[in-house]
Amino acid sequence: MPYRKSTALVRLAGFFLAIFMSAACGSVGAAVGKHAAASNVAAGERIYRQGIGTDGKPVQAFSQTDVPLSGEQAACVTCHRPSGLGSSEGGYYVPPISGPLLFSPRKLDRLRLFPQFFHQVQPKSFDTRLHQPHMRPGYTVGSLATTLSEGVDAAGQKLATIMPRYRMTDADVKALAAYLHTLSARIDPGVDDHQIKLAAVFSDQVPAADRDAMLGTLQAYVKWRNLHLHEDQSRKGFSPYSRSEFVPIERSWSLSVWTLKGDASTWRAQLDAYYRANPVFALVGGKVDGSWNGPSQFCDEHRIPCLFPDTDLPAWPPSHAGYTVYFSAGLALEAQVSASFIASHEAGNHAQVVQIAAADSYGQLPARIFQQTLHEREPRRQQSLITYHDRAELDAALKADAGHPDRLLVVWPGADVTTAVDALAALQPRASLVFLPSRAIDAARKAATTELAARLRFADPYELAPSSHVKSFETRAWLHTRHLVIDHPLLQFKEYYAMSMLDAALFEISNDFYRDYLIERIEDESQKDMNPGIYPRLALGPGERYAAKGANIVRFAPGKPSGLTPVGNWIAP
Repeated sequence: MPYRKSTALVRLAGFFLAIFMSAACGSVGAAVGKHAAASNVAAGERIYRQGIGTDGKPVQAFSQTDVPLSGEQAACVTCHRPSGLGSSEGGYYVPPISGPLLFSPRKLDRLRLFPQFFHQVQPKSFDTRLHQPHMRPGYTVGSLATTLSEGVDAAGQKLATIMPRYRMTDADVKALAAYLHTLSARIDPGVDDHQIKLAAVFSDQVPAADRDAMLGTLQAYVKWRNLHLHEDQSRKGFSPYSRSEFVPIERSWSLSVWTLKGDASTWRAQLDAYYRANPVFALVGGKVDGSWNGPSQFCDEHRIPCLFPDTDLPAWPPSHAGYTVYFSAGLALEAQVSASFIASHEAGNHAQVVQIAAADSYGQLPARIFQQTLHEREPRRQQSLITYHDRAELDAALKADAGHPDRLLVVWPGADVTTAVDALAALQPRASLVFLPSRAIDAARKAATTELAARLRFADPYELAPSSHVKSFETRAWLHTRHLVIDHPLLQFKEYYAMSMLDAALFEISNDFYRDYLIERIEDESQKDMNPGIYPRLALGPGERYAAKGANIVRFAPGKPSGLTPVGNWIAP
């Protein structure tokens, strides 16, 4: 009996052990399967975005039957865009290849095709292609391989020769298919059936008057836009086959205000906390006191569009195809323009350049970029850089190093512009020319003597005569009818532009609420004349993140409406 009893216990223990091992092996197998699937998707994303095959080598392809392409040149993202929802240019319609559309039978979707009819003047063959799209069944991995290698679609119809013919392995095709299944497959956070959630970011050090002017414009736009949507929704069928067709898929907007407090090193954690509590579809407008590096990193990590914040210090070095879209590169652009002007300015060909820069990021970043740009243009030019921490050090630098009339002086004030301008006005450095950033114009206008003002030069990316733009009248009228006092026109015009650009882009994306697609539509919409006169030129190309790409060097001119006049030509470094 004792033996038989122990044998039963052993068998029972073995039974439970077998069950445990089976479950454990199943869990391990599932984990391995998930890891393999994730690895395959990641490999497919490299093919799609970088043109790098599963073997780590550049993908090879031919376009127009004989034009060789390799690596990034052959990457799908070049034409089909990060969203996978396609594009149109130069008479060619590039169809969407995101998972839900590629692996399903093609349907004639009027709303999705609608924007393509009006973006550019296209040849008749383009319109015919849109009106009579080739129907096909959903793709499989096998038919996708045939399309990539032979240029025929899932129905056996020949594709345009601009579509590359690829040399891909079976592993490449399977990985690419795995990634395409995930591409624009789920609506991004911040959107539900009724609402699109937005947020504006401000730091608590932004002057209250600036914040109120900007936030008032943002909130007024949301209210105005939602009112129009409510009116459209209450009049069903008011405009057959036109705008009313879009009304059922439009959403109202909500705008949250994310206020960043304390030191900039804590901003990232604060942004993460705001987002966890209230996921938004996009950030729009806003302003912080200091660098936009923290918000930019936050947006890139979460893939959240951040549209036209007001900042002198965008994230640097610039991120190609990042998720923050800026008006300009701020002080970095002004540093490049000032250096380019000095390198080509006849009167300054022999002069030593002295930079005096504040110790903070407002001084050090542009000083470093200026020094690098001037060295690239004129390697033999003598340069020196002096950093100051307070007014006493600034005064000492101005007395000792900028007192020679054959020198060019470049001053990069810190966050406190007034201190630098007051020091210049008090000490009257004898340098032949004194260069300052655009953020110092107002302070210099008030403090500089006539003699000093004649030698001051500013790198200014803004429009000198904004009232000459037709859109500026429209913008002022809009602000007035919203009962907004135009006491900070530059800031208010910027916010109006950001919101109107967002409005136009959201209308164009139809029901495809994907963040990458929103940025792509903004790139396209920026080609239209929506600039209310804040910058001479505003436009974005695919992957570009600075809409204003140049600046003038200006001097004071009391007889001009703006009190400024250009010196030389527009400079786009």
